[in-house]
Amino acid sequence: MTDEMKRCPACAELIQAAARKCRYCGTDIEAYEAAHAPSVEQTLFTGHPKVIYTFGQYVLVACTLGLAWLVYWLRSLSLTFTITTQRVRVERGLLSKAQDNVELFRIDHFDILKPLGMRLLGLCRVTLHSSDDEMPVVDLYGIPGLEALADTLRECSLRERARRRVLPMEQM
Repeated sequence: MTDEMKRCPACAELIQAAARKCRYCGTDIEAYEAAHAPSVEQTLFTGHPKVIYTFGQYVLVACTLGLAWLVYWLRSLSLTFTITTQRVRVERGLLSKAQDNVELFRIDHFDILKPLGMRLLGLCRVTLHSSDDEMPVVDLYGIPGLEALADTLRECSLRERARRRVLPMEQM
C-alpha cells in the first residue's frame, strides 16, 4: 500500500487516499468514519448562571439597596446548567432537585438573543428549539462566552445527527 492509496473502512478495498467515496461499495468515507468514531461525551460547561446578567437587574439591585441581589442569588443557586458534547442538562431546585435533559441530536435550531441590557454586560441568551415533546424549548443565559459555546453546540448537534443517522423532519 502506498501513500496514494488507503483501504475503505467499510469494505477494505484499496482506494485513493484523497477519495471521499469508495468506488467499490459507494460508502461516504467521512460519514462512515464519523458514525463509527468512538464518541466520548465531554463537558463543555457546568455551573450556575451569573447572579446578575442584565443591566436592568443592576438598576433594581441599586434601587432595593441590595435586597434584589439576594433574590437573584437564590434563583441562580437553584439553577445548574451542564452542557456536554451530546446533551444539555438543566437542574432546577435548591433542596429538591429536578433534572431535564435534551439530547443534542434533537435540537432543531438555535436563537441567539442579545437584548441591550445583556449586551452592555457582554452576555446573551441562547434558546434551543428541540423536537423533544418533553422539552421543546431550553433557555440558556448568564453563561460567560455563551455565543461561542452556541457555535460549538451547533457543531456537536450536527455531529450527533450524523453519528446517529438522524434527519430532521420539516413541519408544515
